[in-house]
Amino acid sequence: MSVRFAEAMAVPPGDFVEEEGGQRVFVKDEIAPSRAFAALSIKDPAARDAIGSQYLDDEGEPFKYSFDASLEPSSHPLDAEKQLELRGLDKGIEQALEAATRDMKGGATSTGVRAWHAFCRHFGLAPYRPLDTIATLPRKLAEERLVMRFVMWLVESRDILASTAANYVGSVQGWHLRRTGVKLAAGMRLARVAEMVKGLRRLRGDPGRRVRRGVSPDVLRAHMDAMLDPRTVDGANMRAALSLGFQGLLRGAEFTVRGRQWDPARDMSRADVAELSAERAVVMMLPCKNMQHLNGKTVPLVVGGGGLFIDAPAELRNLLTVDPVYGDRATRTPLFRHADGSAITEAQVRDMIKRLMQRAGASPAEFGAHSLRIGGATALFKAGASQIDIMTMGRWSSDCYRLYVRACFGHAVEWSRKAGSTSVDDVAEEYKEVDCY
Repeated sequence: MSVRFAEAMAVPPGDFVEEEGGQRVFVKDEIAPSRAFAALSIKDPAARDAIGSQYLDDEGEPFKYSFDASLEPSSHPLDAEKQLELRGLDKGIEQALEAATRDMKGGATSTGVRAWHAFCRHFGLAPYRPLDTIATLPRKLAEERLVMRFVMWLVESRDILASTAANYVGSVQGWHLRRTGVKLAAGMRLARVAEMVKGLRRLRGDPGRRVRRGVSPDVLRAHMDAMLDPRTVDGANMRAALSLGFQGLLRGAEFTVRGRQWDPARDMSRADVAELSAERAVVMMLPCKNMQHLNGKTVPLVVGGGGLFIDAPAELRNLLTVDPVYGDRATRTPLFRHADGSAITEAQVRDMIKRLMQRAGASPAEFGAHSLRIGGATALFKAGASQIDIMTMGRWSSDCYRLYVRACFGHAVEWSRKAGSTSVDDVAEEYKEVDCY
């Protein structure tokens, strides 16, 4: 530590020190606000009173963000107009942080965060636990122990797999960072939590990933014809949904609704069908799940018509004939709906696929909404599609730059036509271990 730095640390925050030659230098304590906020404890009235009630809302919980001019030394106090301007900026900051997650609430509605709140309520703990990075090691280890107890509580009381509990911790860490500015345990690497999860899996067993098989287009078509009448509203909508999900390599939540009301800004509507002919269909959709920061339905989903087994453009054309929607109503109508007007949900698609596969003589437990995406990608692979074609058409974004190498219309139309025309077999039917690779 330099002499000058040591002298600066010895003076009160926001004071002046003199350098050689008599020059006065203002020393600003950059971490005073976070240190004060970290001292807050819902269970410690003395600490709460010492910090001040400005950090608490009406229910005694910490505000997501706080600004106290007394904690931010300044030789030029801000006037009322500038303070008002800063509050406006803070409001924008809060909105942006909330919008960083798919639920638009900073991750507060995720299963892991809801479980964390339940754990804290059960043991009378504060869910917000900001701790300064310069806190003592015992304090940090105490918080690490709390996280380990959370994992153990999930495994013991809720019968949750250790690997799933570890995923919950990740959700809580992201949420806590957005809400308080620091992860649990002052952001220290929770290496022992990972070791604990490894031990729990060894002691208690962990079945690993559930087997999830893809549907073959010929099987899907045969049993759709048997169970879904294209002349009825319900049949036409479900057939079109399954067909587009398969050829478009769609995730279930991308073309259905999951656990909430249908929202035209987020979910597919009739107005999102930008082009439809016997040759191809183009449906505008949101960017992939890892690029949700891009606003609006900016991604054209292109699928080709004329598939031997699955033909999404033909099913969409039939849908618009059997269940037409005109004018401005298109923006307020789900792309796939029931006769009563309600949007088709992911759970309903999952149930339908299980029923179709059960009728085909397969185990319904091995199929779900994601089976359309798996089946479509498998069919493309067998038809000879390249890795870049499959990644681009399926919007896999482990290498996000690949999304900008857009497949041309000709490629997208031709390969999706082949996906709808190629019968495949499934190695997982004989060797279920393949799903663990």
